[in-house]
Amino acid sequence: MPVTLNFFERLGIMELNQGPGPLTDLLGQLACKAVIAGLNLGIFETLAQTGAGIDEIAKASGADTTGLSLLFGALDSLGYLKKRRGKWSVTSMTKKWMLNESPHTIAPLFHYFKDVCSRLDYLSESIRTGRPPILGYEWLDNHPDRWEFYHEGLKSAAHLVSRELFKKVKIPSSARTLFDLGGGHGQYCIEFCKKHTELTGVIYDWPQAEKIARDNIASSGLSDRIAFRAGDFVKDEIGSDNDVILMFNIIRIFKPEELSLLFCKAHGALKKGGMIIVMDHLGNIPRSRFMRANTFLILLELYNATIGQTHASDDVKRLLAVNGFSEIRGFHLKRSPGLGVVVAIKR
Repeated sequence: MPVTLNFFERLGIMELNQGPGPLTDLLGQLACKAVIAGLNLGIFETLAQTGAGIDEIAKASGADTTGLSLLFGALDSLGYLKKRRGKWSVTSMTKKWMLNESPHTIAPLFHYFKDVCSRLDYLSESIRTGRPPILGYEWLDNHPDRWEFYHEGLKSAAHLVSRELFKKVKIPSSARTLFDLGGGHGQYCIEFCKKHTELTGVIYDWPQAEKIARDNIASSGLSDRIAFRAGDFVKDEIGSDNDVILMFNIIRIFKPEELSLLFCKAHGALKKGGMIIVMDHLGNIPRSRFMRANTFLILLELYNATIGQTHASDDVKRLLAVNGFSEIRGFHLKRSPGLGVVVAIKR
């Protein structure tokens, strides 16, 4: 968990300004690296099975005892590990959010944001020139082994979003075909097909997403109902007669005129009465400081990775209406910083 301050530390440092408050941000960077080291060494998974002493862990893993002692001390201070009677084990927070077997795990996000932080090294240049020196996908193409971490991170984020999303978005019971544009890992398509047993889906994305998408489909047991199709949905035809089209976290890479063309293409790919569901950062700024910081930091990352732009909810609604959609409605996801959804029907 983030580096936390007790009452007196918070009073002296954050309220009375008697100590360097920015130090917590510096420690946060170091904390993230310590957690990633714990993940890479398999510490959380090992200690989740049985409590153990540092000497036992060092012997089993071949790791250095001194280094492990320091790492365990850091992870204890951060709330990931606990020690009792000489034995180390994971905390309830770690069990829920950091173990591979947990349906709530966000462990892949640590590897995802490790790469984000590497790209943020040139954020000042992006701001100075108004354009990132290298786009996010170009950076990934230069580091092809990181594509898997990218999609695994987004898949983990999808799990966090899905519960609230499915409470608010209802697709027609008559829907039989779903087309997930830029669906990457395919988790949203999978969740829709699990919820609607008559639904079949196609995940459409670049070839770099194919392996993780197919693995994800297979592990979900839906290989007979969901397919992956490689291509470029901007340049290529995307088919027709679909009941539902998803555009999740992709409109951010387009300028308004480009987005309008994409909505027009989506309109042509839907049956009459078909539904389009758009989800992205749509201009909502949360009130709480934590959620607001979360939103702006993510928006900075997007600015540093694309040459498109984020779009306000009203602008998305207007472009959908111009391209033949009706019954347009939108809402924000309160638990997902800055994310909004717009749903519309093909006239």
